[in-house]
Amino acid sequence: MRSKQFRDKSSGKNKLVVKYEPQSAYAESFRYIRANIDFAGIDEEYRSVMVTSPDPDSGKSLISANLAISYAALNVKTLLIDLDLRKPTSHKIFPECYSSYGLMGYLKGVVKLEEAVVPSEVPNLSVLPVGIAPADPAAILSSEKIRQVYQELYEEFDRIIIDTPPVMAVADAQTIASWVDGTILIVRNNYTKQENAKKALQQLDKSGTKMIGTIFNNTNMKMSDYYYGNN
Repeated sequence: MRSKQFRDKSSGKNKLVVKYEPQSAYAESFRYIRANIDFAGIDEEYRSVMVTSPDPDSGKSLISANLAISYAALNVKTLLIDLDLRKPTSHKIFPECYSSYGLMGYLKGVVKLEEAVVPSEVPNLSVLPVGIAPADPAAILSSEKIRQVYQELYEEFDRIIIDTPPVMAVADAQTIASWVDGTILIVRNNYTKQENAKKALQQLDKSGTKMIGTIFNNTNMKMSDYYYGNN
């Protein structure tokens, strides 16, 4: 898969192109990616998809958000889960979903799970933000309780998109990859080293996840030149 650059750090509508510019070539690229995910899952449906990258600053969070919106546009009950517990971003991309509780509020017993999940302004799309970033993300992600949260949400929503930390930075993405139906790797053109991309794929392979494909972000190709890279 190929995608344009969505690493803009400013807040604003321009980041969520599928919502605010649905007729644009940028939005069409996400519909193309969504279609390829569904096509890849003909024999086994990819209801939960993890989005990660080898390195930080590759645009994975914005790609996750736009992909989630593209599913919601089909009247599919969709959930975006922010599991980048070290550097959460969903509350910045979806300010209306800011919560001081979120996932951590639920895990601490402060709120119920249905209260931790926040409806966005996009019809059919909810977001599970992190809340207050925890001190020990690795312990949380390896706990049985977080698996129970995932299973409960998996039964409630038709599609789940999960934003995770970069593979090469910490082991969090490998842990999450072992739960989900499939994984997409974001590779930023002229930024991600080929060696890091290979190592990331090797690490993910060890988790047992099914690699759906790779999105090449920040390319100079025409929007009509996107392609699906099956791993």
